[in-house]
Amino acid sequence: MAARLFAHRPGLDGIRGYGMVVFMLWHVGALTVLPGLWVFMNVFFILSAFLITRLLLAERRSYGDISVHDFYVRRVRRLGPALLVMLGAVTLDGLFLAPDEEKAYLKGDILATLTYVMNWRLVARDDQYFEAFSHPSITRHAWSLSVEEQFYLVVPWLVVAVLALGRTRLARTLPFVLLAGLSALWATRLDLVGLGGQSHAYYGTDIRVQALALGVAAGVWSGHRGSGGALLKPRDPRDPLDGGRPWIEIVGWLGLAATLVAFVTIEPLAPWMFSRGGMLLTSIAATAWIIGCAQRRATPLVRVFSLPPAVYTGKISYGLYLYHWPIFIWLSRYLTGVNVWVLAVLTLALSYAAAAVSYRFLEQPIMKHGLGAFGRRRTGAAGFAGLAAVVVGALFVSGGTAQATAPVRDESVPQKVANIPQLVEGQPTFTAPKPPTKVALFGDSVPFHLVSRFPSGNFPGLEVVNLGTPGCDIVDAPVQWTPTVALGADAACRQNKATYEEKVRTSGAETFVIMPSLQLALRHQLRGRTVWLDDPAYVAAVRSKLSELTTKAEAAGARSVQITTVPCRRMSELNLPPQYRTELSRSPELVAEAQNPKRLNALISTWAKEENVPVVDLASAVCGDGYQPTLHGKKVYEDGIHFSPEATPMIWGWLAPQVLSKAGGRP
Repeated sequence: MAARLFAHRPGLDGIRGYGMVVFMLWHVGALTVLPGLWVFMNVFFILSAFLITRLLLAERRSYGDISVHDFYVRRVRRLGPALLVMLGAVTLDGLFLAPDEEKAYLKGDILATLTYVMNWRLVARDDQYFEAFSHPSITRHAWSLSVEEQFYLVVPWLVVAVLALGRTRLARTLPFVLLAGLSALWATRLDLVGLGGQSHAYYGTDIRVQALALGVAAGVWSGHRGSGGALLKPRDPRDPLDGGRPWIEIVGWLGLAATLVAFVTIEPLAPWMFSRGGMLLTSIAATAWIIGCAQRRATPLVRVFSLPPAVYTGKISYGLYLYHWPIFIWLSRYLTGVNVWVLAVLTLALSYAAAAVSYRFLEQPIMKHGLGAFGRRRTGAAGFAGLAAVVVGALFVSGGTAQATAPVRDESVPQKVANIPQLVEGQPTFTAPKPPTKVALFGDSVPFHLVSRFPSGNFPGLEVVNLGTPGCDIVDAPVQWTPTVALGADAACRQNKATYEEKVRTSGAETFVIMPSLQLALRHQLRGRTVWLDDPAYVAAVRSKLSELTTKAEAAGARSVQITTVPCRRMSELNLPPQYRTELSRSPELVAEAQNPKRLNALISTWAKEENVPVVDLASAVCGDGYQPTLHGKKVYEDGIHFSPEATPMIWGWLAPQVLSKAGGRP
């Protein structure tokens, strides 16, 4: 009923439509030229808050009060059904298909999404939105839904309060402007150097209130007939957004222009966005754009955003947002090495189909008819059953760990593989150690996947212990991805570094193999400076950490500590966020080192010689003749970083004899 009180403004649907398509392309890594598209989330916040406020004011004008109960019921009808469908699919994936590294937090993530606290769950574990080498949660995108719903728990009460206490348009609008200002002031206190501060800055409701409060302020301001306290009637000719005020059109165009500039120029997590009110300024510009598109008459700005395809896409944008991220995660899992634009187009096509079906046959019927959409009893029972199925299913999702203390099988590689080709011609053959022995691999997701895909049937007597953690760098210094983004160890990485000594001891691993990360070849932030392999301070930090790992592993009972060199890659194959790829392309020397880490491997070899640590020269074995995308007919890397499932047995065929030999036959 409330939706009919505020006349449909197609220009607002168009903003959602254009915005969702562009945002999805950016979100899946296709639009590298728009590093600032992360700001678009605030546009969605402002737009949603504006529309909801106008509906609340229209309800008050038509019926004399605002039913907060009905408001919450409408929110559940609008958001609940499609959310349950998405979470149901994610739960089934977690139960039957998802690899272990994607399930590390899945159980809690599903429940946090269902209860709209996903953003704070991400903050609690220092999740980094712009991280390159981690496995993002399949429900990470639900953070924005959580922010909105947390705000909407209080916004109807706030609107009721300002209508009761304020007597003029200014008195009713000003509190929300002040709330936005307070949020911006609060943001200046964040420590953006630490991971916790960066995560809070991106996901925190208290920070995003800047955008939401401005949306409410715009709704309150435009919902009055004049400077007094009279509210607009439906289709009131005195609506300030009726298209008869040229200055609104001008302001709208200026807001659009400023927002587009922000998309092109603002770097991810640019400090000034938080420390100097940048988020508030860009939100003001976006609010002006939205007000311009909210005009009832078909002004030039409104016409640009009222094209039928854009309007329809805007109407199904909720489903597009819900479904696109899981679809992208699933496609990325199975279509490794595919061109990013091919992946993006497939994601958009499948998301569009899913959203259109969801809107037509699920969302619209329930929005219009509530529980009576498919028969009251059947709909109510189905809704309850769906909720129960998601909760129960989530509880049965095995809680994979971000770092495993025992091998975790990835079934993409059989337990025993026939006819494994030699990685290096004439390499030593594997001989089963007697007695059996254990080898622990420490590092990031590269050793993690090597262990999880270990074909144990081919290597009797050898047990491997997984001490790899996805995204975990060796050194305790943030990687300086861009001038504004420096990302360090997340909670899982810190935990693994704090507990690996005990895991070596309890597992009984007799050999400890350090597998340095490719991240060591990138710039780092050390004591407030950006450093690289040509900086003695950084070299000293790497050497110190390697020595610490060696000392602790030996103290935990490892008889042999070894270290591998870092193999070559091709930057064009790395699945990096677009802004990282753009930044790296500006540094040819850094790209050359990342592709063929000669300096890093020289550092490793020099340190190992001084510390009497055997070197397992994985780089020479994989890249002896330079970079090869395939070896013996097998694709080497599945995504530019990790050895592919088909190549992993070949890697182990070379690696296992090398490790055992350097440990003296048996560790």
